[in-house]
Amino acid sequence: MSDIKNTIIKTKDIKKSMATFASDNFIPLNECDFEIQKTATYIKTSFDDEFRLFNENINEHYKEEQAIINQHVEFKQIHTIMAIQPIEMEMKLNYSLEMGEFECNPKLVLHPDSHILYKTHKPKETFRLLLQEVNKIKAKNGILINLFDEKMIRNLKAFTKYLYEGKFIKRVRIPLFEGIEPEITKAGKLILWFKHKESQQKHQITEVEKDEVLVEYKKPIYGKSGFNSHGKQLDKDYLHNSDDLQTPIDEKSIYIEESDDKKLYKSKAKGFVHFSETKLSVDNKVKMAKISRVESSLAKEEDNNIEVHISQNDTTKDSIGEGVELTSETIHVNGHIGANSILEAINMQIDGATHKDSMQFARVAKINRHKGTLRCHDAKIALLEGGTVHATNVEIESCLGGVIYAQNVKIGHVKSNLKVYASESITIRLVSGEDNIFKINYKDIPILNSKVDLIKEDIEELRFSLEEAHRHNKSEVERIQEQIKKFKSEIDSIKNSASRATISIEKPLKGLNSIIFTLDNDEELVYKTDAQSYEPFYLEVSEEKITLQPVKKSIFLS
Repeated sequence: MSDIKNTIIKTKDIKKSMATFASDNFIPLNECDFEIQKTATYIKTSFDDEFRLFNENINEHYKEEQAIINQHVEFKQIHTIMAIQPIEMEMKLNYSLEMGEFECNPKLVLHPDSHILYKTHKPKETFRLLLQEVNKIKAKNGILINLFDEKMIRNLKAFTKYLYEGKFIKRVRIPLFEGIEPEITKAGKLILWFKHKESQQKHQITEVEKDEVLVEYKKPIYGKSGFNSHGKQLDKDYLHNSDDLQTPIDEKSIYIEESDDKKLYKSKAKGFVHFSETKLSVDNKVKMAKISRVESSLAKEEDNNIEVHISQNDTTKDSIGEGVELTSETIHVNGHIGANSILEAINMQIDGATHKDSMQFARVAKINRHKGTLRCHDAKIALLEGGTVHATNVEIESCLGGVIYAQNVKIGHVKSNLKVYASESITIRLVSGEDNIFKINYKDIPILNSKVDLIKEDIEELRFSLEEAHRHNKSEVERIQEQIKKFKSEIDSIKNSASRATISIEKPLKGLNSIIFTLDNDEELVYKTDAQSYEPFYLEVSEEKITLQPVKKSIFLS
């Protein structure tokens, strides 16, 4: 292993700098150490616009506590350190820190199993090494060094003597800094308004509006200001009150409004609140294990730009509970859908199974196991288990019964008792069972019947407009006539769809199934299949007859 080069770093955040040093050199952080080369102290008072370098005797200027408070004194330090990977360490302290509520008078708790090679050094040298290590601990944790530490030095000297007497057999507390504890007349209070809303509505999740207050922090009222070990004044302007929200916020979705007495955390947009130890945020994605009936008012508009993700690892439980009504732009359910539930979305994905008494409405739907009723434009289903599908285009991997109404249907494997009603095409790779019906008839497809009815209504309205145009605005006549012609052509295309439709079954059939083509006059060409293979079924139209190919079954035209 190549030697790691010592690196000089100027920093105000030693922890962050050491993490970067370890990462850059591909070594564990616990194998790294540092030495403080120099510390620059900066001061700012009520007389200063900004921080300035401070090289004076602190005791001469701020011996009295009141002077620090009155002049609103603040300090910050920038350390010049040398980051190293030591071969061996003369001193490695095992410790914990007791910072206290306001971090004004922190204490170092030294544990007896600390590695201190004091027997090979004189007490004076041991004290120097101890002071050096303790200052490193302070600097790494953002505690001011070489300021307000007289009590610390006295205690370290006493501890050194204690060490040589062999009495370090239990934990020892060393004060690190002498700050000024504030006096609080009224404590600060944090109100999580989104939690109140959640409990009132009895919802697992909370939907909020744009500019809604999520969290309110009522600032404490100080009877006497304080001064902490980080060099900060503790008063109404202190930004790091322990009662304030400690969780980081997502600045892209939440903004802060602050006054002298309170701090408000508000949502930048409508969405759902996500709250954890690591972040408070608002976005259009909902992730949860289960949604129950009390969530039915989750989102009412389809165009709400909301994504709902529901993941339930327990396969014995429904992710969407019984009776849930959920409307969203995108819905992704990892588990199963309960009885009497209704889901509506533009994009829908269900990785589990839908209950036979459930309904789904979508533009695009992808379902693993479907037993309920689905209405959509494009459907992709892994396994149809007795469910019903209304769609424009349907792709299914396997079918165990069920009913399909669509313009175009594509299926991998059909077993038994499936009914397929299509207007344009039915394409199947394998039919291994019997008693299946494959039928071409637009009249069996509710959505096409509705479309024809709507077009007819549009044509009637245009005919009325055409009459008006003939009387009052002849320049519009041609445009209206073209529109009527277009609508009539669209109806004719639907009505004559059987003449261009196909039913294709790639593999040989195993037994009796029904192939049906229905004409616009409701006459039907029905063929019962045998256990054999067939070329694609289609209608051949001539002046005398209509023939179902390739089986040559005909209806003669009168």
